[in-house]
Amino acid sequence: MKEEQKMTFQRIGTRQYGNGEVVHTPLIRAGDWIFGTGLRANLPSGEIDPDVERLHRPFSSPPKAQREAQHIFDLLVTELSEHNSAITRVARLDQYFTHHLHVDPYHVVRKKSLQGQVAPSTSILIKGLLNTDACMDVQMIASTLQSTHAFDPVAPSKLNVPTTSGYAPCLRVGDLIFVAGQLARDASGQIAASAQVPEGQLWNGTRIKLETEYLIEHRLMPALAAAGSNLDLVLKAQVYLSNSCDLAQFWQVWAKAFGNRIPPTTVVPVAHPGFGTKEASIEINLIAAHQDAAKDIKDIDCDVELIGQHMVPARSFQQLLFVAGLMAIEDGGLCHASKPSTSAPYYTDSARQQSLNILAKAKTIFKAAQTDLSYLTRAIHFQSDLNEFNSIYQAWDPELRRAGLPFTAVEVGSELFVNDAALILDLWGYIPR
Repeated sequence: MKEEQKMTFQRIGTRQYGNGEVVHTPLIRAGDWIFGTGLRANLPSGEIDPDVERLHRPFSSPPKAQREAQHIFDLLVTELSEHNSAITRVARLDQYFTHHLHVDPYHVVRKKSLQGQVAPSTSILIKGLLNTDACMDVQMIASTLQSTHAFDPVAPSKLNVPTTSGYAPCLRVGDLIFVAGQLARDASGQIAASAQVPEGQLWNGTRIKLETEYLIEHRLMPALAAAGSNLDLVLKAQVYLSNSCDLAQFWQVWAKAFGNRIPPTTVVPVAHPGFGTKEASIEINLIAAHQDAAKDIKDIDCDVELIGQHMVPARSFQQLLFVAGLMAIEDGGLCHASKPSTSAPYYTDSARQQSLNILAKAKTIFKAAQTDLSYLTRAIHFQSDLNEFNSIYQAWDPELRRAGLPFTAVEVGSELFVNDAALILDLWGYIPR
């Protein structure tokens, strides 16, 4: 890596976990942005901080989830201030929680730490984290001070926000538009009547289609329009489904909305209930470009098989690379190398083979974007079983692992769309000049 490139791409706080074979870089500086990934209340050793755990008095006040959140935000305050940013420059947050009771204590700390100006946020309930005694895992994106990006919160009247969380539903930072995780809710905060099958009827509409249509038309499009953007300028979407069987019907609506030129989309199945509104079937967040910077969007086309048809594998925008969710699929099913022999199943590590297949696709995409995986800014492993984490992690290039990956892994507690699939990989990257 050239010296001038090192100045704009920097690993921050790299740590070794376990016996030293797992190397995690929690923060990455990439040009005008800092990405935080896999932020938990752990020590550099990887274990949860004993001062947070308080095994001798675990039920002392404040609650453990609040202590974890405080540890995470204290880390962010320190690291951001030391690396040309600030906690007030946070543009997006994503949180994975192991139980819904952990969410409100987290909100207390987040709101105070961000001085009441909470960035667009997505909170998802999952089954497990890499620290089995952790309540939460946080992802963050912040703008550097030298970028001079203006922060412009956008709050269309239709996009109601729970008062306890206080986040901005939409935020423009420079030429990027961040839209918080949206549900098919109306002004009451409940799932809109038009997003539900009429009571007492079995086939007057399909729930996932109705929710997705409502969410796009009444939540996402108004947010983008108010911020000076539109669906054609979406750079990346993350979609969480609380029923893995809903993928096909969701995709029909999603493809129609984008005219069969679908932006990079990561679709993740989670157990039901998985969202702040118990009855919800789907939650979607977006990153888009402002209309004044539309010329800076570049589609990265290459030959990789994706979970949905007509999807762009990646889009680049002002040196950032936004990648579609990747799975080890070939010819519509699981890749052949990951399928064990019926008579000799113990000779094949399916999870590792799936990871190798996915990383080969990732390498192809990054190369097509004129960068490589050494400029990875975030990798989220959505796994069906965290017991397979080490097999999946060890498939990464050894040099990248030694340098420190900006990764996390969560167990989603649901089938990953394809029989025996172990991993959905969500990647973000940087393109040096």
